[in-house]
Amino acid sequence: MSVMTADLPRVASRTNGIFPAGQMLPFSLVTSLFFLWGVPNNLNDVLIRQFMKSFVLTRFEAGLVQSAFYLGYFLLAIPAALLMRRFGYKTGILIGLALFSTGTFLFWPAAIEGKYLYFLGALFVIATGLSFLETASNPFIAQLGEQHSSERWLNFSQAFNPLGAISGVLVGTVFIFSGVELTPAQIGSLKTQHLYEAYLRSETLRVVKPYMVLGTIALLLGLVILRTKFPAIQSEHEADRGDHGSFRKLLRYPHFLLAILTQFMYIGAQVGTWSYFIQYVQEATHEPEKVF
Repeated sequence: MSVMTADLPRVASRTNGIFPAGQMLPFSLVTSLFFLWGVPNNLNDVLIRQFMKSFVLTRFEAGLVQSAFYLGYFLLAIPAALLMRRFGYKTGILIGLALFSTGTFLFWPAAIEGKYLYFLGALFVIATGLSFLETASNPFIAQLGEQHSSERWLNFSQAFNPLGAISGVLVGTVFIFSGVELTPAQIGSLKTQHLYEAYLRSETLRVVKPYMVLGTIALLLGLVILRTKFPAIQSEHEADRGDHGSFRKLLRYPHFLLAILTQFMYIGAQVGTWSYFIQYVQEATHEPEKVF
């Protein structure tokens, strides 16, 4: 009887709602990040189509948007993890939001200069920020409360990521695509009138406002997180508790290497499909880029 009584508080704590008790504010703020980084991820697909038009690029050249973007993830994910292991998840999130907003604001000088390479640099900076956000947010949510409920919180937070992805495509379609697609004859006419460069510049400038808004949101969210008290997470201080292995030892596990290869192929197939889906649909159905 005494054993059953002793277990009652534990059972009760396991049935108290689906959210971490007493941590709703940090939980909500970090959950919003899942939505936030879904937007620029899928805006890239719109940018590829838009840059093909505004900079007169081939598909390969426009595809460098994704190369520059995912290079930021590749180069910064591990340094982000090491930094957060030393300074904590909150610091990593703040750095990520700062880099993300910086990259979005760089769209303005890139558009003023009219240089495609500058846009690629801005996208690289955005991705470095997102690598910090993704590296921090998933383990933070998973470890925010009791371990037996971590998968419910993480699944709930991750459900906002596809909503951000859908929103990114919607934002790009409404605010970036102009719906003006010139025929070769119209292009020739504008060139004769010396108006073609003005048309290309106007198309380039259309990408600026959505990214400036995104950057402002990221900056404001960062200020709120800066002023919010985050709970201490045990794994943030694991570097102080002795040896936890090394990368060299990790590479000895074949299943780990196969997992890396599988993830690489999966992301490659996914990004390759999404990147050129708009062009494929246009060529297959002869629909305009913007259907009203």
